[in-house]
Amino acid sequence: MDRVSLLCQLWIFGFRHALNVQIFIKMHRSDYAERQLRMMQQIDEDHTLTQLANAWLDLAVGGSKIQEAHLIFQDLSERYQSTSLLLNGKAVCCMHMGNFDEAETLLVEALNKDARDPETLANLVVCCLHLGKPSSKSFSQLKLSHPDHVLVKRVTTAEESFDRALQSFS
Repeated sequence: MDRVSLLCQLWIFGFRHALNVQIFIKMHRSDYAERQLRMMQQIDEDHTLTQLANAWLDLAVGGSKIQEAHLIFQDLSERYQSTSLLLNGKAVCCMHMGNFDEAETLLVEALNKDARDPETLANLVVCCLHLGKPSSKSFSQLKLSHPDHVLVKRVTTAEESFDRALQSFS
């Protein structure tokens, strides 16, 4: 096996484990996600995917791990150019730590990079609500460009339930 084939196999292997970490986090099985992360760390602890998976798991676990996730996102932002994904990661960490002003700054920076990114828009809606600022502009953009986003669906369902309850009192 040549070097390129080996590198490709290692990358695919790492990608598969990172995807598994995401899936287990979505299933609220951080124990399984942590096993996948340990396998990734045994292969290459400094690999970007390993670092991202570590930050995702730290965010899911919460508590004191939030600061560690923030440091990972910060390190990746310094090593590579700040992307919407990294800025969102740092912003979510800031929100978890109660620093909504910094989170808003990071999310506005992320919007400047990609004005239609659904996660940036959704995170900005949440951040603005915590800051007591209007969020209708961000929510309207999200609703227009990504009508199937989970936040849009939940708000729409809540509005419909409210309207039905209101009609029952009329």
